[in-house]
Amino acid sequence: MTTAAQGFSYERLHAFNLPRPDGWERVETEAGVLAVAHPPVTDGDFRPNMVLCGGPADGISIARFATAALASTLEEFQDVRILSNDLWSPEALGTEGSGRRQRFVHRAGRHPVCVDRWIWMDDGFVMEATASYTIEQHTGMKLLFEQMVRDIRINTAVRDMPGSQAVREGRRDIDRIAPQEPRLDDYASRCAGAELEDLGSIAAAQPYREGGRLLPIPALELLDTLLVRDRLGRFQRKDPSVATLQAAGLLTAAAKLTPAGEQFLLPLRKLDASFQVEASNAAGGSVLQAWIGGGLGKITAGPSLFPAASAAFGPDDVAASIMQANMVPKRIADWAGLSPGWSIPHEPVVLGMDHYEARLKSARTPAPKTLDQAAGQMWQQPWAEWQILNEQTGGWFGWVNAGAAGQYRLSPGDGYQEQGRTVRLEPMSPAVVWDMLVRFIHSAVEGIPLRLPEVPGFNG
Repeated sequence: MTTAAQGFSYERLHAFNLPRPDGWERVETEAGVLAVAHPPVTDGDFRPNMVLCGGPADGISIARFATAALASTLEEFQDVRILSNDLWSPEALGTEGSGRRQRFVHRAGRHPVCVDRWIWMDDGFVMEATASYTIEQHTGMKLLFEQMVRDIRINTAVRDMPGSQAVREGRRDIDRIAPQEPRLDDYASRCAGAELEDLGSIAAAQPYREGGRLLPIPALELLDTLLVRDRLGRFQRKDPSVATLQAAGLLTAAAKLTPAGEQFLLPLRKLDASFQVEASNAAGGSVLQAWIGGGLGKITAGPSLFPAASAAFGPDDVAASIMQANMVPKRIADWAGLSPGWSIPHEPVVLGMDHYEARLKSARTPAPKTLDQAAGQMWQQPWAEWQILNEQTGGWFGWVNAGAAGQYRLSPGDGYQEQGRTVRLEPMSPAVVWDMLVRFIHSAVEGIPLRLPEVPGFNG
């Protein structure tokens, strides 16, 4: 059933009416599932879509549904990074209680696909709305899907919802993946006044896996001398790094660029933007560099602070790789260890620079006596700082990964303390960090002003 309104129509699924923007199409699917999709796209492009389904909750808690959804995401999708699992209120939909908003990104063929999932309970039923779009479509689609979810209408007079085959299969998955209620995060649950599942296992389940070939920095510097030619000079051919580049398939026996070598230099030859990402914790630091141009991204990275295993990095080695340009944001998120955490709102923490740097180096650093309970929880977590710099403009953002306490935006303080300059730490959902990262890279590559609608008061 379809009902019309200015600018969009409503497609009905039992008691739920999902907005369908003008030009979008209802996609036929199984009974009990409603899908609407962007107007048809050219072959090879990804078609943004939203899917709505639901069924009886059968007494299962929202925390257990959310836990099962995250676990099945790790099982089902290829090259996936779960970004966030946030408390979400479905009150805008006319229902009460606590829901979840989950976000992740995975690879589908040549597309890095962003998925936003909303899960909520309504009068004994569990509902799930899932939006899918690519990283290139983030700017145009993400806010639209958020509005569509806010505009879902519920007919409270209709209470029959037999549930779809997908829901029934999902119930079997819940019994297999999450056979009992999940362990709760006691601290976050007290702060939120709701039962919040422990998210600590998610970060451990998605460590960074090196995706490139280890090459010494001197060899890469030698290769970079071929940006405006295709063969090393006579004296350069005596450099011991030549053998390394030949073994990597980047140079021929005659020290000329191979097709792989040409591709490796393409992002620098047609450079649109370049970034430097620095990360550090108590154990040390590391750097990732990214160049984007010609539709490709080139990344060289030191060891991640969140590795699956310790790679055999030599003293001058970095992991070098070439990928589609649209894969760069996810690779940075992987390397920086962006994962779900409960970001409990509290007043920003302002620290003297020396105090901040001491805490970054040692968890034993005493906390300020003025910290409230939520900030105190953050202080007790392991810290890892990471910053991204636009090398062309000098623009940057920084965060502190505080483990179970989520991400904290790092920025200069407003003034000075007795000991000098200050820094400001403000709790921020990992979902917003992801949006900032994607928009920051997109604006630099496209050469357009940076807009951050997810960050109130941001003025560029």
